[in-house]
Amino acid sequence: MIPKKNIFIVLLLILGTWYALQNSSSVTAIPIKQRLASFPTTIGQWHRIHSSTSSADVVELLGVDDEIYYTYQNDSGNIITLYVGYYKAVGVTGAYHSPKNCLPGGGWGIDTIEPFSMNTGIEGNSSSVITEMLIRNGNNYQVVLYWYQNRGRIIASEYWEKIYLVLDALFLGRRDGTFVRIMFSVQESDIAQAAIEAGKFAELVMNNLESHLPGKNI
Repeated sequence: MIPKKNIFIVLLLILGTWYALQNSSSVTAIPIKQRLASFPTTIGQWHRIHSSTSSADVVELLGVDDEIYYTYQNDSGNIITLYVGYYKAVGVTGAYHSPKNCLPGGGWGIDTIEPFSMNTGIEGNSSSVITEMLIRNGNNYQVVLYWYQNRGRIIASEYWEKIYLVLDALFLGRRDGTFVRIMFSVQESDIAQAAIEAGKFAELVMNNLESHLPGKNI
């Protein structure tokens, strides 16, 4: 049986979504504070070695307003990729896709999904929680960390992202949002250490993004 509290939350979300969509004209499209192209090419011990952009078809499909797809390498030769996509008004001008749906395929499958605690946050917070996902293709593994950095919050799950999106559309007239994803290729024996390294990199990314993205107050 589904708890009555959860049923109420779901019904509230459905009603709020319908109302927000019916009144989307009142939602302000919020421009990014600083273009992502100026995101640092060196983050800690990591140095950018490659950058790419999505195809025109993908940009049109997602409706993303600004994005970066950078590959970094550290002094040990490890490779990590960073994707950041910014939307002025999620659900109005475009929408992100969950990595739970996008990443599986081509032989890759999801082994585990769990919360990942961070030793930093935004808007003056000293901690936050994001999502860690381990994907596998045969004996090849990738540690994936992702989160939504939206309107002054760090949001780990798609479920809560949608709830906050509706509430902020109703009460703030805002639907701007950012999806952030980090991927670290690793051997099975090194998964735990890779997660730690990816987490440290994610903390630096999160802090740097704060100067690029609209916060709680704009």
